[in-house]
Amino acid sequence: TDSLLKIMMHRSDNFFAEQTLLMISNEKLGFMNDAKIIDTLLKTDLSGLPQKPKWVDGSGLSRYNLITPQDFVWVLIQMKNEFKWERIKEILPTGGEGTLSSYYKNYPGRIYAKTGSLSNHIALSGYITTKKGKQLVFSILVNAYQTSAANIRKGVEKFLSAVMDKY
Repeated sequence: TDSLLKIMMHRSDNFFAEQTLLMISNEKLGFMNDAKIIDTLLKTDLSGLPQKPKWVDGSGLSRYNLITPQDFVWVLIQMKNEFKWERIKEILPTGGEGTLSSYYKNYPGRIYAKTGSLSNHIALSGYITTKKGKQLVFSILVNAYQTSAANIRKGVEKFLSAVMDKY
């Protein structure tokens, strides 16, 4: 599982994500159906989400997916509570690698995060470790911007770098 998740997270491989959801459906329900497994997961494993998301596919590419930063933080906290930190660090890219290869190059080992993007929408959710050793969970979603995605990503990098350096 972890080798698949690492590839999916480092490459942001939407095909792997969709196929993984279908495999989970087959394992839990005995058949492959996105809508039914999403409904089942929202009623079971993800029933504690603070705000009920609108979730329609496994790839995350649908504009109909509506998930809040608060929900992403909740999932990340659950992961941290359920899995060993070493496992999370192995799966998520850190500064200078995977989908973060052009960003956070001065912060390897201090940020582990997953990117997301659609036209005029970017997201970054994960964990940072501050200069004083405090670990923070974060989720940033930026939408409807009128500049380039690279400018927004650089702004988010500047903000998170400042938090890591100051605290």
